[in-house]
Amino acid sequence: MKKSRSARANEAYGRMSHECRMCTSPDLKPVLDLGHQPHSDSFPTREQLDDAQVSYPLRLVACSACGLLQIDYLVDPKILYQEDYLYVSSTTATGKKHYTEMAESIVRLFHLGPESLVIDIGSNVGVLLGAFRTQGPRVLGVDPAKIPVRQARTNGIDTVEDFFTSKVARRIKKKYGVASVITGTNVFAHLHELDDAVSGMKTLLAKDGVVIVEAPHALTMINNLEYDTIYHQHVSYLSVRPMGSYLKRMGLELFRVEELPIHGGSLRYFAGFPGEHVVEPSVNILVQKEEAGGIYDTQRLSRFARDVAEQKHALVTLLLGLKTDGKRVVALSAPAKGNTLLNYCHLDTAIIDYATERNPLKIGRYTPGTYIPIYDDRRILSDAPDYALILAWNFAEEIMKNMSDFKKRGGKFILPIPKPVIV
Repeated sequence: MKKSRSARANEAYGRMSHECRMCTSPDLKPVLDLGHQPHSDSFPTREQLDDAQVSYPLRLVACSACGLLQIDYLVDPKILYQEDYLYVSSTTATGKKHYTEMAESIVRLFHLGPESLVIDIGSNVGVLLGAFRTQGPRVLGVDPAKIPVRQARTNGIDTVEDFFTSKVARRIKKKYGVASVITGTNVFAHLHELDDAVSGMKTLLAKDGVVIVEAPHALTMINNLEYDTIYHQHVSYLSVRPMGSYLKRMGLELFRVEELPIHGGSLRYFAGFPGEHVVEPSVNILVQKEEAGGIYDTQRLSRFARDVAEQKHALVTLLLGLKTDGKRVVALSAPAKGNTLLNYCHLDTAIIDYATERNPLKIGRYTPGTYIPIYDDRRILSDAPDYALILAWNFAEEIMKNMSDFKKRGGKFILPIPKPVIV
């Protein structure tokens, strides 16, 4: 039971990437090796536990030319997104509030009305588009994953079930016209055929339209040891300097950047056709902040790798100590990022009794690679373990509030990132 199989050299699973995804430079320097891991959204069922689970190299590298951080092994997108994909966006109130405020801000900034078309790439169940729709614009989603698309359509969000490509963009333009706004929240960094996708965005974009990309900031990932953000869906780890250069190469202009607290620290990038929008000081200010933070410096990146190893040692030591003392530890939440941490730290049922979730699609499944059973969040309240490791630490405040009865009964929370602490 619980066999694994490496995809080290099998092109049926994916491929090695030997050049920068943004500037095509072959000068990629290793930063962090997280070992071979299954893809983090491949939650097996009980019936699948005896099947071999494929693992893939998970390594972070840095482009010496433009500074982009990326992984060097690309898993086939069909495996990532079209084989039993269970991610559902914004199961938290924090996430829903974020998307509502995002839609309101964009409608206000760019004076969108009923005639405007907003297209969301990687639209999932349509939470962001639902927020746009209440503000007045027409909306359209594009997503390749069957389960979320089915739910989006049930929610009344018109959605194209496909990967976003230039060919798909031409088809959409013919049927729906040009877009005033194209959004990609936590998806731009997922795109494998990046040039083709951006060409598609240009095809769909109105002359004065705006492409808006939101993604975790690589600077925050480095500073706060957010290594669990690294997994196979996230092929790039975005920062302003390489984004600006890349968009220019593709015939677009980065004109505004906003800092956001969501997901431990994210950026919202605004791009349009050159000369259509005033380039704001925020672009250069963020580049200077990144350079001062050292994310384009090899010594700083080496220190990041050492700090990650120390975090792993500290977390494993803490959990082993609790188990030695006879304490029961469970995982509260089972996000994709949590599976990077569990597999890197080799935390399985010898340490973690079980995991819990709010997402009904994951309940009854097992964590990939570590095979920890997943139950409904309510089990923690009835079972009363001693400690709950919050893997979705980016929503820790809301999770702890929702589970306040656990703490009232004597339970304690563990936050793993940036350094393990008991709350």
